Amino acid sequence: MSRIAWLSPLPPQKSGIANYSYWLIKALQPHLDIDLYYDTELPLPELQDEFDVYPMSELPERRETYHDVIYHLGNHSGFHKKIYQLAWKFPATVVLHDYNLSAFMHDSFYLQADWQLYDQALVNNNGEAEHKGLTGLVPQLRRNVNGLPMSYAIVNRSRKVVVHHRWVKNQFSNNDHVEVIPHFARINVSPTLDQIEKFKEKFSIKDTRFLISCLGFINRNKLPELQVQVVKKLLAQGYPVHLLFAGETSPEVRALQAEVEASEHREYITFTGYLDEADYFSALFASDVLINLRNPSMGEASGTLMHALAAAKPAIVSDNNQYKEFPDKVCWKLTHDENEAQLLCDYLTVLLSNKNVRAAMSENAANYVQSVFALEKVVPQWLRLVSQDLQD
Repeated sequence: MSRIAWLSPLPPQKSGIANYSYWLIKALQPHLDIDLYYDTELPLPELQDEFDVYPMSELPERRETYHDVIYHLGNHSGFHKKIYQLAWKFPATVVLHDYNLSAFMHDSFYLQADWQLYDQALVNNNGEAEHKGLTGLVPQLRRNVNGLPMSYAIVNRSRKVVVHHRWVKNQFSNNDHVEVIPHFARINVSPTLDQIEKFKEKFSIKDTRFLISCLGFINRNKLPELQVQVVKKLLAQGYPVHLLFAGETSPEVRALQAEVEASEHREYITFTGYLDEADYFSALFASDVLINLRNPSMGEASGTLMHALAAAKPAIVSDNNQYKEFPDKVCWKLTHDENEAQLLCDYLTVLLSNKNVRAAMSENAANYVQSVFALEKVVPQWLRLVSQDLQD
Protein backbone atom coordinates (compact mmCIF):
# COMPACT_ATOMS: atom_id res chain seq x y z
CA MET A 1 0.00 0.00 0.00
CA SER A 2 1.40 3.41 -1.00
CA ARG A 3 2.53 5.55 1.91
CA ILE A 4 1.56 9.22 1.70
CA ALA A 5 2.29 12.31 3.81
CA TRP A 6 -0.71 14.67 3.85
CA LEU A 7 -0.15 18.33 4.77
CA SER A 8 -3.39 20.28 4.99
CA PRO A 9 -5.59 22.20 7.38
CA LEU A 10 -7.81 19.71 9.19
CA PRO A 11 -10.79 19.98 11.55
CA PRO A 12 -11.22 21.53 14.05
CA GLN A 13 -9.58 24.30 12.00
CA LYS A 14 -12.28 26.46 10.42
CA SER A 15 -11.43 26.09 6.77
CA GLY A 16 -13.12 24.85 3.63
CA ILE A 17 -9.90 23.01 2.76
CA ALA A 18 -9.92 21.38 6.20
CA ASN A 19 -13.41 20.06 5.48
CA TYR A 20 -12.30 18.94 2.00
CA SER A 21 -9.32 17.03 3.39
CA TYR A 22 -11.37 15.46 6.17
CA TRP A 23 -13.73 13.68 3.77
CA LEU A 24 -11.11 12.91 1.14
CA ILE A 25 -8.62 11.19 3.45
CA LYS A 26 -11.42 9.08 4.91
CA ALA A 27 -12.38 7.97 1.40
CA LEU A 28 -8.74 7.29 0.45
CA GLN A 29 -7.85 5.52 3.68
CA PRO A 30 -8.83 1.99 2.52
CA HIS A 31 -6.47 2.37 -0.46
CA LEU A 32 -3.52 4.40 0.87
CA ASP A 33 -1.42 4.52 4.02
CA ILE A 34 -1.80 8.19 4.91
CA ASP A 35 0.10 10.07 7.64
CA LEU A 36 -1.28 13.46 8.65
CA TYR A 37 0.92 16.44 9.42
CA TYR A 38 -0.25 19.45 11.43
CA ASP A 39 1.28 22.82 12.19
CA THR A 40 -0.06 24.41 15.38
CA GLU A 41 -3.32 22.57 16.14
CA LEU A 42 -3.82 18.83 16.47
CA PRO A 43 -6.54 17.32 14.24
CA LEU A 44 -9.76 16.03 15.79
CA PRO A 45 -9.30 13.08 18.19
CA GLU A 46 -11.28 11.01 15.69
CA LEU A 47 -8.59 11.60 13.05
CA GLN A 48 -5.80 10.93 15.55
CA ASP A 49 -7.41 7.54 16.21
CA GLU A 50 -7.64 6.67 12.51
CA PHE A 51 -4.33 8.04 11.20
CA ASP A 52 -0.75 8.49 12.37
CA VAL A 53 -0.30 12.19 13.11
CA TYR A 54 2.94 14.17 13.24
CA PRO A 55 3.96 17.84 13.59
CA MET A 56 5.12 19.41 10.34
CA SER A 57 8.52 20.01 11.90
CA GLU A 58 9.16 16.26 11.59
CA LEU A 59 8.52 16.04 7.84
CA PRO A 60 12.08 16.85 6.71
CA GLU A 61 13.53 13.85 8.52
CA ARG A 62 10.66 11.52 7.57
CA ARG A 63 9.94 12.55 3.97
CA GLU A 64 12.15 9.90 2.35
CA THR A 65 9.92 7.18 3.80
CA TYR A 66 6.94 8.24 1.66
CA HIS A 67 5.94 7.50 -1.91
CA ASP A 68 4.64 11.05 -2.11
CA VAL A 69 4.11 14.16 -0.02
CA ILE A 70 0.90 16.04 -0.77
CA TYR A 71 0.79 19.73 0.14
CA HIS A 72 -2.50 21.66 0.15
CA LEU A 73 -2.24 25.37 -0.62
CA GLY A 74 -4.90 28.04 -0.21
CA ASN A 75 -5.13 31.70 0.72
CA HIS A 76 -5.20 31.51 4.54
CA SER A 77 -1.78 32.58 5.87
CA GLY A 78 -2.34 30.97 9.27
CA PHE A 79 -3.11 27.56 7.78
CA HIS A 80 -0.82 27.39 4.74
CA LYS A 81 2.39 29.31 5.45
CA LYS A 82 4.34 26.35 6.87
CA ILE A 83 2.95 24.09 4.14
CA TYR A 84 4.17 26.49 1.44
CA GLN A 85 7.63 26.69 3.02
CA LEU A 86 7.94 22.90 3.07
CA ALA A 87 6.54 22.53 -0.45
CA TRP A 88 9.16 24.97 -1.68
CA LYS A 89 12.04 23.32 0.15
CA PHE A 90 11.02 19.72 -0.56
CA PRO A 91 9.11 19.70 -3.88
CA ALA A 92 6.50 16.97 -4.35
CA THR A 93 2.75 17.17 -5.12
CA VAL A 94 0.88 20.43 -4.54
CA VAL A 95 -2.90 20.73 -4.46
CA LEU A 96 -3.60 24.30 -5.58
CA HIS A 97 -7.00 25.26 -4.19
CA ASP A 98 -6.61 28.90 -5.35
CA TYR A 99 -4.94 29.97 -8.58
CA ASN A 100 -4.24 33.45 -7.24
CA LEU A 101 -2.06 33.22 -4.12
CA SER A 102 -1.11 36.90 -4.00
CA ALA A 103 -3.15 37.64 -0.85
CA PHE A 104 -1.61 34.65 0.88
CA MET A 105 1.92 35.60 -0.18
CA HIS A 106 1.34 39.18 0.93
CA ASP A 107 0.10 38.19 4.39
CA SER A 108 2.50 35.29 4.96
CA PHE A 109 5.78 36.65 3.64
CA TYR A 110 5.58 40.30 2.56
CA LEU A 111 4.08 41.48 5.85
CA GLN A 112 6.38 39.14 7.78
CA ALA A 113 9.52 40.48 6.05
CA ASP A 114 10.30 37.06 4.56
CA TRP A 115 11.61 38.67 1.37
CA GLN A 116 13.23 35.59 -0.16
CA LEU A 117 10.10 33.47 -0.67
CA TYR A 118 8.11 36.53 -1.71
CA ASP A 119 10.78 37.53 -4.22
CA GLN A 120 10.96 34.01 -5.67
CA ALA A 121 7.19 34.06 -6.31
CA LEU A 122 7.37 37.30 -8.31
CA VAL A 123 7.68 35.54 -11.66
CA ASN A 124 5.46 35.47 -14.72
CA ASN A 125 4.04 32.42 -16.47
CA ASN A 126 7.37 31.74 -18.17
CA GLY A 127 9.24 31.80 -14.88
CA GLU A 128 10.85 35.15 -15.62
CA ALA A 129 11.37 37.50 -12.68
CA GLU A 130 9.08 40.53 -12.60
CA HIS A 131 11.32 42.41 -10.17
CA LYS A 132 15.02 42.18 -9.48
CA GLY A 133 16.40 43.06 -6.12
CA LEU A 134 13.14 42.96 -4.21
CA THR A 135 14.48 44.35 -0.95
CA GLY A 136 15.11 47.73 -2.55
CA LEU A 137 11.52 47.84 -3.80
CA VAL A 138 9.73 46.51 -0.74
CA PRO A 139 8.27 49.86 0.42
CA GLN A 140 6.72 50.35 -3.03
CA LEU A 141 5.28 46.86 -3.45
CA ARG A 142 1.64 46.16 -2.77
CA ARG A 143 -0.58 43.11 -2.69
CA ASN A 144 -1.11 41.53 -6.12
CA VAL A 145 1.93 43.13 -7.76
CA ASN A 146 1.22 43.75 -11.45
CA GLY A 147 -1.77 41.42 -11.12
CA LEU A 148 0.54 38.44 -10.64
CA PRO A 149 -1.21 35.38 -9.16
CA MET A 150 2.11 34.42 -7.52
CA SER A 151 1.41 30.71 -8.02
CA TYR A 152 3.63 30.16 -11.07
CA ALA A 153 6.81 29.64 -9.07
CA ILE A 154 5.49 26.93 -6.76
CA VAL A 155 3.70 25.20 -9.66
CA ASN A 156 6.85 25.16 -11.78
CA ARG A 157 8.90 23.91 -8.84
CA SER A 158 6.55 21.06 -7.85
CA ARG A 159 6.78 17.56 -9.25
CA LYS A 160 3.02 17.27 -9.68
CA VAL A 161 0.16 19.73 -9.21
CA VAL A 162 -3.54 19.08 -8.66
CA VAL A 163 -6.09 21.75 -9.55
CA HIS A 164 -9.87 21.54 -9.50
CA HIS A 165 -10.71 23.31 -12.77
CA ARG A 166 -9.49 23.08 -16.37
CA TRP A 167 -9.35 26.88 -16.46
CA VAL A 168 -6.70 26.87 -13.74
CA LYS A 169 -4.57 24.28 -15.53
CA ASN A 170 -4.75 26.33 -18.73
CA GLN A 171 -3.23 29.35 -16.97
CA PHE A 172 0.13 27.58 -16.80
CA SER A 173 2.26 27.40 -19.95
CA ASN A 174 4.19 24.42 -18.64
CA ASN A 175 1.30 22.29 -17.44
CA ASP A 176 2.15 18.71 -18.40
CA HIS A 177 2.54 17.94 -14.70
CA VAL A 178 -0.75 19.64 -13.74
CA GLU A 179 -3.71 17.29 -13.21
CA VAL A 180 -7.36 18.34 -13.01
CA ILE A 181 -9.24 16.50 -10.26
CA PRO A 182 -12.62 18.09 -9.51
CA HIS A 183 -13.59 19.22 -6.06
CA PHE A 184 -16.15 16.74 -4.75
CA ALA A 185 -19.64 17.76 -3.61
CA ARG A 186 -21.15 16.25 -0.50
CA ILE A 187 -23.14 17.31 2.55
CA ASN A 188 -21.55 16.93 5.98
CA VAL A 189 -24.88 16.66 7.79
CA SER A 190 -28.51 16.80 6.70
CA PRO A 191 -30.49 18.88 9.20
CA THR A 192 -33.96 17.81 10.28
CA LEU A 193 -37.01 19.92 9.49
CA ASP A 194 -37.13 20.86 13.16
CA GLN A 195 -33.52 22.06 13.08
CA ILE A 196 -34.21 24.16 9.99
CA GLU A 197 -37.27 25.73 11.59
CA LYS A 198 -35.34 26.53 14.77
CA PHE A 199 -32.61 28.13 12.67
CA LYS A 200 -35.15 30.30 10.89
CA GLU A 201 -36.69 31.31 14.20
CA LYS A 202 -33.25 32.16 15.59
CA PHE A 203 -32.63 34.64 12.78
CA SER A 204 -36.24 35.81 12.37
CA ILE A 205 -36.68 34.39 8.88
CA LYS A 206 -40.38 34.10 8.10
CA ASP A 207 -41.72 31.03 6.28
CA THR A 208 -43.51 33.33 3.86
CA ARG A 209 -40.21 34.75 2.60
CA PHE A 210 -38.19 33.55 -0.38
CA LEU A 211 -34.73 32.96 1.13
CA ILE A 212 -31.70 34.05 -0.89
CA SER A 213 -28.41 33.05 0.74
CA CYS A 214 -24.70 33.69 0.39
CA LEU A 215 -22.68 31.11 2.33
CA GLY A 216 -19.28 31.12 3.97
CA PHE A 217 -16.79 33.89 4.68
CA ILE A 218 -18.40 37.10 3.43
CA ASN A 219 -15.68 39.12 1.75
CA ARG A 220 -15.84 41.85 -0.87
CA ASN A 221 -15.12 39.42 -3.73
CA LYS A 222 -18.57 37.91 -3.15
CA LEU A 223 -20.10 41.31 -3.96
CA PRO A 224 -22.33 41.70 -0.89
CA GLU A 225 -23.02 45.35 -1.82
CA LEU A 226 -24.50 44.22 -5.14
CA GLN A 227 -26.63 41.59 -3.43
CA VAL A 228 -27.95 44.11 -0.90
CA GLN A 229 -28.71 46.62 -3.66
CA VAL A 230 -30.70 44.06 -5.66
CA VAL A 231 -32.64 42.73 -2.67
CA LYS A 232 -33.55 46.27 -1.64
CA LYS A 233 -34.96 46.76 -5.14
CA LEU A 234 -36.96 43.54 -4.92
CA LEU A 235 -38.33 44.53 -1.51
CA ALA A 236 -39.33 47.93 -2.89
CA GLN A 237 -41.21 46.15 -5.69
CA GLY A 238 -43.13 44.12 -3.12
CA TYR A 239 -41.41 40.76 -3.55
CA PRO A 240 -41.33 38.68 -0.33
CA VAL A 241 -37.58 38.08 -0.17
CA HIS A 242 -35.06 37.67 2.63
CA LEU A 243 -31.29 37.92 2.05
CA LEU A 244 -29.08 35.85 4.35
CA PHE A 245 -25.31 36.23 4.63
CA ALA A 246 -24.59 32.94 6.39
CA GLY A 247 -21.03 33.23 7.64
CA GLU A 248 -18.39 35.39 9.22
CA THR A 249 -18.18 38.94 7.88
CA SER A 250 -14.76 40.13 6.73
CA PRO A 251 -13.46 43.44 8.11
CA GLU A 252 -13.99 45.27 4.80
CA VAL A 253 -17.69 44.29 4.76
CA ARG A 254 -18.52 45.24 8.35
CA ALA A 255 -19.41 48.82 7.42
CA LEU A 256 -22.04 47.47 5.02
CA GLN A 257 -23.33 45.16 7.74
CA ALA A 258 -23.61 48.06 10.21
CA GLU A 259 -25.39 50.18 7.60
CA VAL A 260 -27.94 47.44 6.88
CA GLU A 261 -28.54 46.66 10.55
CA ALA A 262 -29.25 50.33 11.24
CA SER A 263 -31.68 50.63 8.33
CA GLU A 264 -35.31 49.83 7.66
CA HIS A 265 -34.16 46.74 5.74
CA ARG A 266 -32.64 44.96 8.76
CA GLU A 267 -35.76 42.80 9.10
CA TYR A 268 -35.12 41.20 5.71
CA ILE A 269 -31.33 41.33 5.28
CA THR A 270 -29.45 39.26 7.87
CA PHE A 271 -25.76 38.84 8.65
CA THR A 272 -25.44 35.76 10.87
CA GLY A 273 -21.75 35.86 11.75
CA TYR A 274 -19.81 32.60 11.97
CA LEU A 275 -22.06 29.53 12.05
CA ASP A 276 -21.32 26.14 13.52
CA GLU A 277 -21.82 23.12 11.28
CA ALA A 278 -25.43 22.48 12.30
CA ASP A 279 -26.52 26.07 11.67
CA TYR A 280 -24.50 26.35 8.46
CA PHE A 281 -26.23 23.35 6.88
CA SER A 282 -29.59 24.47 8.27
CA ALA A 283 -29.03 27.78 6.46
CA LEU A 284 -28.20 25.89 3.27
CA PHE A 285 -31.28 23.67 3.36
CA ALA A 286 -33.55 26.56 4.39
CA SER A 287 -32.49 28.50 1.29
CA ASP A 288 -34.47 28.75 -1.94
CA VAL A 289 -31.52 29.96 -4.03
CA LEU A 290 -27.79 30.40 -3.43
CA ILE A 291 -25.71 33.30 -4.73
CA ASN A 292 -22.04 32.36 -5.16
CA LEU A 293 -20.30 35.27 -6.89
CA ARG A 294 -16.55 35.80 -7.20
CA ASN A 295 -15.37 39.06 -8.73
CA PRO A 296 -12.50 39.36 -8.97
CA SER A 297 -11.99 35.62 -9.07
CA MET A 298 -9.03 34.02 -7.33
CA GLY A 299 -9.47 30.93 -9.51
CA GLU A 300 -10.70 29.16 -6.40
CA ALA A 301 -12.68 25.96 -6.05
CA SER A 302 -15.69 26.91 -3.96
CA GLY A 303 -16.62 24.49 -1.22
CA THR A 304 -19.80 26.47 -0.54
CA LEU A 305 -20.87 26.08 -4.17
CA MET A 306 -20.22 22.35 -3.91
CA HIS A 307 -22.46 22.25 -0.84
CA ALA A 308 -25.19 24.14 -2.72
CA LEU A 309 -25.08 21.73 -5.64
CA ALA A 310 -24.96 18.69 -3.35
CA ALA A 311 -28.10 20.02 -1.67
CA ALA A 312 -29.68 20.41 -5.15
CA LYS A 313 -30.19 24.15 -4.72
CA PRO A 314 -30.51 26.61 -7.62
CA ALA A 315 -27.29 28.64 -7.78
CA ILE A 316 -26.18 31.89 -9.40
CA VAL A 317 -22.45 32.27 -10.05
CA SER A 318 -20.13 34.72 -11.77
CA ASP A 319 -19.66 34.31 -15.51
CA ASN A 320 -15.90 34.31 -15.40
CA ASN A 321 -12.84 32.08 -15.28
CA GLN A 322 -13.39 28.70 -13.62
CA TYR A 323 -17.13 29.22 -13.17
CA LYS A 324 -17.66 29.11 -16.93
CA GLU A 325 -17.10 25.34 -16.72
CA PHE A 326 -20.42 24.77 -14.97
CA PRO A 327 -23.28 24.04 -17.39
CA ASP A 328 -25.79 26.88 -17.77
CA LYS A 329 -28.62 24.53 -16.81
CA VAL A 330 -26.89 23.85 -13.48
CA CYS A 331 -25.73 27.36 -12.52
CA TRP A 332 -27.06 30.62 -13.90
CA LYS A 333 -24.18 32.96 -14.65
CA LEU A 334 -23.95 36.66 -13.93
CA THR A 335 -21.90 38.84 -16.27
CA HIS A 336 -20.11 41.55 -14.34
CA ASP A 337 -20.72 44.73 -16.32
CA GLU A 338 -22.91 47.81 -16.05
CA ASN A 339 -26.02 45.62 -16.28
CA GLU A 340 -25.11 43.15 -13.52
CA ALA A 341 -27.61 44.51 -10.97
CA GLN A 342 -30.52 44.32 -13.42
CA LEU A 343 -29.54 40.83 -14.56
CA LEU A 344 -29.28 39.55 -10.99
CA CYS A 345 -32.65 41.13 -10.25
CA ASP A 346 -34.16 39.43 -13.30
CA TYR A 347 -32.69 36.04 -12.35
CA LEU A 348 -34.10 36.25 -8.84
CA THR A 349 -37.48 37.43 -10.08
CA VAL A 350 -37.79 34.40 -12.34
CA LEU A 351 -36.66 31.98 -9.65
CA LEU A 352 -38.97 33.29 -6.95
CA SER A 353 -41.91 33.46 -9.37
CA ASN A 354 -41.60 30.03 -11.00
CA LYS A 355 -41.28 26.90 -8.88
CA ASN A 356 -40.99 24.75 -12.01
CA VAL A 357 -37.80 26.54 -13.00
CA ARG A 358 -36.43 26.03 -9.50
CA ALA A 359 -37.35 22.35 -9.61
CA ALA A 360 -35.61 21.89 -12.97
CA MET A 361 -32.43 23.57 -11.71
CA SER A 362 -32.49 21.40 -8.59
CA GLU A 363 -32.79 18.24 -10.65
CA ASN A 364 -30.01 19.38 -12.98
CA ALA A 365 -27.74 20.12 -10.01
CA ALA A 366 -28.38 16.71 -8.45
CA ASN A 367 -27.67 14.91 -11.73
CA TYR A 368 -24.49 16.90 -12.34
CA VAL A 369 -23.17 16.16 -8.86
CA GLN A 370 -23.82 12.47 -9.33
CA SER A 371 -22.05 12.34 -12.70
CA VAL A 372 -19.09 14.66 -11.97
CA PHE A 373 -18.68 15.69 -8.33
CA ALA A 374 -19.67 12.60 -6.34
CA LEU A 375 -16.89 11.50 -3.99
CA GLU A 376 -16.88 8.03 -5.52
CA LYS A 377 -16.09 9.66 -8.89
CA VAL A 378 -13.22 11.70 -7.47
CA VAL A 379 -11.44 9.02 -5.40
CA PRO A 380 -10.37 6.88 -8.42
CA GLN A 381 -8.79 9.98 -9.98
CA TRP A 382 -6.71 10.48 -6.85
CA LEU A 383 -5.67 6.83 -6.87
CA ARG A 384 -4.59 7.12 -10.51
CA LEU A 385 -2.51 10.17 -9.58
CA VAL A 386 -0.71 8.24 -6.85
CA SER A 387 -0.17 5.32 -9.24
CA GLN A 388 1.44 7.71 -11.71
CA ASP A 389 3.72 8.90 -8.93
CA LEU A 390 4.90 5.34 -8.37
CA GLN A 391 5.47 4.76 -12.08
CA ASP A 392 7.36 8.03 -12.41
